[in-house]
Amino acid sequence: MSAISGFICLDNEKRVPATRLREMSDLGAHRGPDATVFFTWQEATAEASASDTIKEEPIYAGLSYRHLDLGKDHFNPNILQRQGLYLLFDGTIYNAQELRAALSLDADVTDPQLILTAYQRWGDEFVNRLMGIWALVIWDSNTQRLFCSRDRFGSKPLCYLIQDQVFYFASEIKQLLPILESKEVNAQMLWRMNKVSGMHLYQDQTPFKQIRILEPGQNLSIQRGKIQKEYYYRLNAEMFETSQLSFADAAEYYLELFRDSVRLCAAEPEEIACALSGGLDSTAILAILSKLKSQPVSTFSTWFEDAQLDEREYIELANNSFNAQGKLLSPTAEEAWQSLLDATWYSDLPLGSGCPAQISVFKAAQERGFKVLIGGQGSDELTAGYRHAQYRYLADLVHSRQFPQFFASLKSISKAKRPVELISIVAKSGLSLLLPESQLYRQEMKHLHFEPFSSDFLESAKDADMDALDMAETSRLSSFSYNMVYNTTLQTLLHFEDRMSAMAGMQSRSPFLDYRLVELAFSLPSSYKLDPPQGKRIHRAAIQDMVPKPILERKDKAIFGTPFTQRWMRNELKDRVYDIFTSSSFRRSGYWNLSKIMARWQSYLNGNDKDAQMLYQVVATHIWLKTFNII
Repeated sequence: MSAISGFICLDNEKRVPATRLREMSDLGAHRGPDATVFFTWQEATAEASASDTIKEEPIYAGLSYRHLDLGKDHFNPNILQRQGLYLLFDGTIYNAQELRAALSLDADVTDPQLILTAYQRWGDEFVNRLMGIWALVIWDSNTQRLFCSRDRFGSKPLCYLIQDQVFYFASEIKQLLPILESKEVNAQMLWRMNKVSGMHLYQDQTPFKQIRILEPGQNLSIQRGKIQKEYYYRLNAEMFETSQLSFADAAEYYLELFRDSVRLCAAEPEEIACALSGGLDSTAILAILSKLKSQPVSTFSTWFEDAQLDEREYIELANNSFNAQGKLLSPTAEEAWQSLLDATWYSDLPLGSGCPAQISVFKAAQERGFKVLIGGQGSDELTAGYRHAQYRYLADLVHSRQFPQFFASLKSISKAKRPVELISIVAKSGLSLLLPESQLYRQEMKHLHFEPFSSDFLESAKDADMDALDMAETSRLSSFSYNMVYNTTLQTLLHFEDRMSAMAGMQSRSPFLDYRLVELAFSLPSSYKLDPPQGKRIHRAAIQDMVPKPILERKDKAIFGTPFTQRWMRNELKDRVYDIFTSSSFRRSGYWNLSKIMARWQSYLNGNDKDAQMLYQVVATHIWLKTFNII
């Protein structure tokens, strides 16, 4: 975890106060608290000035780096420059040892020097050789060119702003806000993130109209004032479901790649902790980690008294099975509320209701001296772990006229479902058959949650684009999974994981997002992923000999979250929520349909949970609007 920021004038005659660079850098200080370096250029062809302070002067370009010490090497700012190249780098290169050998470099060459050497040798194509997580910027003073890149699936953030002939960039949105001439809200983005679960990010958009994000697997370059963007990596739909591997061979290969990915993620530093939920994914990671590390692995987990949030039985089973040292955490309602207030600033977006649990895990790990936490993000997206994947799978069976498999799947599902639930599954599968993905999500926006926004706000938000969700050239299940990776849940989860880890001064890693493993999963037939009513078939088969049987076979996995919506807002936090709904800032903001929200609030207090999540979203969005001085 590090913070990067900077700017370059697109007009050679343009100059920007150097203090602006310091302001951007200071707002990212939490990401890199251990060292600071600034590179500034008064003229496009001038020599760089390197320092840990900023002079009061106008400059043509500036780069700022805030360093987080992961315990590998003492930081030296000289590692960020080489023969006229200057690097800002946030992340970790997992295959550094292999690349050092390919480039004939010494074993102690740091990641930044490795990247600069690779750039010199292979040009922009060097990013295709990297395995890891990164957001990086290279200024090539030899060619007067700025190059930016973000890792394949977006674990590390990079956003940018083009304003008054200046290109600004930073790790986090908040670093760019003081520069904005107007904090014009992207109403479509705000509406979409509230109405669709897990869709806080979409393509290159942010909640601010002028600020954009570099998308996963994307490069951006600037030379002579011209900006170019291109994908260097994107999952190829032509390869989806084309594998000819038998199921047994696919499971064996999956396990081989998964083990290697955990090994790469855990290679450095030696002291790495594991986020343990009690489910298949984190338990499988722990199983592999326990064999890689010479000392017992430390795990961090949350639990709550609510049955659907209490995983202690399985967490303890996993810890005992692999001789791990577990730490159980259970944030109170008041602690969670304080996290909501504090972490909204760190998040840049309205905070998810599960984030207080995530924050407690990162803070506890940091207090024990850990700098890196490994978790299971990505597995559900790859191997159809989400309930909605089942509807697409059934629709695909009907579309391809595999009626025996369709009825066999329904029979299996019916054993665990009531008739009314089975009817609902059939109906939703029918919609998946008839409607494109964009329309399915629009139906969710229309019917799943009530509309909390005012009519004036909706005038500017109602035409929110969803077209990127449609993929005509692949199956419904593969299209759904692809969107999970790029357009919906995964990008939101990675965003919160990055920001919550940064809040604690840590780095998070996700072994399931090794591109080799992702590509294998997408190449496999749908039947390798789904075995109704269960998903993740290939994952279960691959890890069956390493995970305790009760965890492997369980069908009641609880969610990783908090009782925020189901209990706390109705009890311990009722007065706090009511104070927001009746506050003058809330009622005068112009964003909300006040009468509808209060009616749904009263229904919720009377025991109706249908609108609980949307009511939380309203609260979280209001706190976000206040935190960033939008209202």
